[in-house]
Amino acid sequence: MPTRRELLWCALALAPWARAEDVASFRRAAFDARTLAAALEPLGLRAPTPSPEVSLQAPDLHENGAAVPITLGCSAPGVQRLLLGIERNPTWLSALFEPSDALEPEFATRVKMQESSRVIALAQLADGRLLMASKEVRITLGGCGGTPDAAPESTGPTLMRVQAAPGGAVVRALMKHEMESGQRKDEAGRVLPPWHIQEVIARLNGKPVMSAQWGTSISKNPFLQFTLKGAKPGDRVALAWADNRGAQRSDEVTMA
Repeated sequence: MPTRRELLWCALALAPWARAEDVASFRRAAFDARTLAAALEPLGLRAPTPSPEVSLQAPDLHENGAAVPITLGCSAPGVQRLLLGIERNPTWLSALFEPSDALEPEFATRVKMQESSRVIALAQLADGRLLMASKEVRITLGGCGGTPDAAPESTGPTLMRVQAAPGGAVVRALMKHEMESGQRKDEAGRVLPPWHIQEVIARLNGKPVMSAQWGTSISKNPFLQFTLKGAKPGDRVALAWADNRGAQRSDEVTMA
C-alpha cells in the first residue's frame, strides 16, 4: 500500500500546479504556533534530539534582520522533512521543506528576524527520529516590523539559474513577492494583513522533486537554493508558487 509521502508526489505529478489545500493542506496550525512544542504537535512530531548530522549555517551577527541568510541540511539517510524555526519571532515556524530522493537534503534561504534569537533546524527521518541543530544569531536591527513601502511591489517572474555541479546541478532562484509579515502598520495605524508565498513546488522535467511551505518569516523577494541530483544539460527545471491570496506563478528554465 502506498505511503502518504508517495501519494503526495503522485498528486503533485498529475497537475501543472497544485495548491497546498488541494494536496496536503497548508499546515496553518503549525505556522501559527508561537513555540517549538506548539508547532510540532499539529505535525505529529515528537521532541527533537540534538545531532551533528543536522547542519545549520547562519551568521553570528547580522545587521539587517529583514534578510538573514540561513542554510539547513541533514547528512543522515531517509530525510523526509527539514524545518526551520526562529524562537523569538512572532511565530516559530518559518519554513518546511519536503525533498524527494532527487534532491540533496539541504536548502538555503533568507529569513526575517524580529530580534536576536536562537535559530533551530529540524530533520524528520523515515525511521521516525527528529534531529536538531541550533545557533544563536544576534541582530542589530529587527526585520519583522518597520514602515511599509508607499507602493508595495507586485509579484513578478522568478529569476532562476541552474549551474552544473558534481553529480547534478545547483538551482538558485529569486522570487518577486512582497512577503508581508502581518506585523507592520500603514500610515493610519492599521495592521497590514499577512501576504506571503505559502507553497513552493520544484519540478525536474515535469516531475515534482520538492515541495515546501513557508510562513511569514521568509524575507521579501525570497531566495531559494538547492541541489538536484543527476541533472544534466537540456533538463528543464521549473519552480511554482502559490500565496495566501490565491495568486500563483510558475517559471521554467533549461539547464545549459
